[in-house]
Amino acid sequence: MLWFVSTILFTLATFGLELWEGNKISTTEYYGFQNIGFVFIFLAFLFSAVLYPIIIFPFSWVVRMVANPLITRIMILLLSGIGGYVFFYKAYDERFIQEYHLNSSIAIILFGIAGSIYVLVDYYLDQRS
Repeated sequence: MLWFVSTILFTLATFGLELWEGNKISTTEYYGFQNIGFVFIFLAFLFSAVLYPIIIFPFSWVVRMVANPLITRIMILLLSGIGGYVFFYKAYDERFIQEYHLNSSIAIILFGIAGSIYVLVDYYLDQRS
């Protein structure tokens, strides 16, 4: 269940970042939603679907073995914001960031919101079981 939730949330965060910041880039050198359309969303979905079993699930499983679930949720929340920051600088070239005045804070906020919703769903499912 959490795999599906994380995939949807981080795809939406990626798409939101693209709409908010990526649409400022008006050159054909950058292939974003304006250029490749829904292929961009599909690639974000595919990346998010692969990200969960490789990084998020093993990390949360190992940390839960050692720490309190609250600590795990706080770490996931913080790491999602940091992940947004890293994704921003991987997705947008430094030249685009300076030339089009792109703001990395938007990535941190959007991915942080996605992480918050993920943590809330995790808490809800944990309470239900």
